[in-house]
Amino acid sequence: MDALSRTHNVVRYLEAQAYSRPDTPALVEPVEGGDEEWTFGELKARADWMAAGLRAEGVRAGDRVIIMVPMSLRLYQVLLGVLEIGAVAVFADPWVGIRGLAAFSSYAQPVGFVGVGRSHVVRLFDGSLRTLPVTVTTGSRLWCLPARRCWEEVLRYEGPVRLYPNGPGDTALITFTSGSSGVPKGADRTHRFLSAQHEALNAEFPYGHDDVDMPTFPVFSLNNLANGVTTVIPELNFRRVADADGAKILGQMRRHGVTTSTGSPPFFDRICDALEEGGEDPGLRRILTGGAPVSDEQLRRWRRLMPETEIVVIYGSTEAEPVAHMGAQERLELSRDDESPGYCVGAPVDAVDARVIEITHGPVELGSGGWTDVEVAPGEVGELVVRGDHVCERYFRNARATAENKIVDADDAVWHRMGDTGYFDDQGRFWLTGRVHSTILRDGEAVQAQVVEQLASGDEAGILRVAAVGVPDARLGERLVLVVEVDEGTDGGSVEKAVRRRLTDAGQPVDEVVVREEAIPVDPRHNSKVDYGALRGEVGG
Repeated sequence: MDALSRTHNVVRYLEAQAYSRPDTPALVEPVEGGDEEWTFGELKARADWMAAGLRAEGVRAGDRVIIMVPMSLRLYQVLLGVLEIGAVAVFADPWVGIRGLAAFSSYAQPVGFVGVGRSHVVRLFDGSLRTLPVTVTTGSRLWCLPARRCWEEVLRYEGPVRLYPNGPGDTALITFTSGSSGVPKGADRTHRFLSAQHEALNAEFPYGHDDVDMPTFPVFSLNNLANGVTTVIPELNFRRVADADGAKILGQMRRHGVTTSTGSPPFFDRICDALEEGGEDPGLRRILTGGAPVSDEQLRRWRRLMPETEIVVIYGSTEAEPVAHMGAQERLELSRDDESPGYCVGAPVDAVDARVIEITHGPVELGSGGWTDVEVAPGEVGELVVRGDHVCERYFRNARATAENKIVDADDAVWHRMGDTGYFDDQGRFWLTGRVHSTILRDGEAVQAQVVEQLASGDEAGILRVAAVGVPDARLGERLVLVVEVDEGTDGGSVEKAVRRRLTDAGQPVDEVVVREEAIPVDPRHNSKVDYGALRGEVGG
């Protein structure tokens, strides 16, 4: 174990679990005809094979390797193999298209690409990716198509692999933001960052060795591997989480004794759909949800259908996770007793410092007055900024994005701009009101889209989603347009009247209400956050 103490490489956590719990299931994946299971000992051995194969193919410490494999046993085998030899894993989510992949590669300048067969079709459309020296497909190949090597060829190498002695500031992962506020950016996750995130998650959401977790976010699977907790990979298309088959998920949970789960709101909506149709409550002890705002209506429904389950709403981002969290019961009690605008996400976790600054479009530099020049008063809406060991300090080889999204204070500490608007109440809890890029400037007043949506939402049957956007207007600057997505056959006229009445009662002006059956566009990663840019383009014409 002495060798483990001489490196900051995060694979040391897996090595420790493989040493102490070799026969404990690490990963369980649904496959045709049943399930495939790897223990911690088997996962470490398979990661060693991948590390040896990639090294034999020419990958060296510091090289970047794009990984385009859905959440699966193979994803973690290649991810850990890349990290084991000191290389950098460039994680490409399933929702990434040709343009996004090309943009990412221009920053990462990779030497390798490992992906499922169809991902190589995307790769071959880009000149710089087409000629990479190391390309591996999880499927079959013909000559050099779609890749130079197939999975089995890379795994033919054997031999001991010594864990590369990374320093704390060395890059381990490059993961990309969802792009909800513009072009996705590559978050530079160092080995120190990942270790700090592991510690922060454990401090806020402790797991026991007897827990069996079902996460839909890869970062929580990595945390499970570091903790010695079994991960059951859900049976779903990770590109369309909102279309998950809740009945299948419930079956998996019961079959493997799942006790905890982490996912975006649509994931738990689908589980509750299945419960309402007669499915058996899996008896989870805890669920964690995040990635998008969660409404009080959703929380009430989840609590009704899973009454024995602790429900926790997490607030964070690609660059900082976790930032805050709040239990469903506390949130609902607060909502009932307090009519404050926005959604309360709780007080910041112990591992972060937080401030609220003036809403600014463009870089923020602190002058001689420091924070006093930009910080707003308690209760005033502004943009949240945070710092901490598990807060990403930079974007990989993207100085412009770093300058636009980071603030350096007088002590050279780096603060991350969350891009979210809101305010702190008198108890130090943060209330989320919207996004900086979705703030509507109507007639000289800043209007927070999420607050308008909250006021407009009601319990009328047929309302699926509401979204508020600002559209350019010669007189107002921006006119406020509210879009209401409804079920097929819903009486749009009645819905519009009810929505306008609620906004009028709340004193919130609205210039246009559009009721439609066409789906409001959402982010491709979680299928739950409104894509305000796309919606603005739809209604602004």
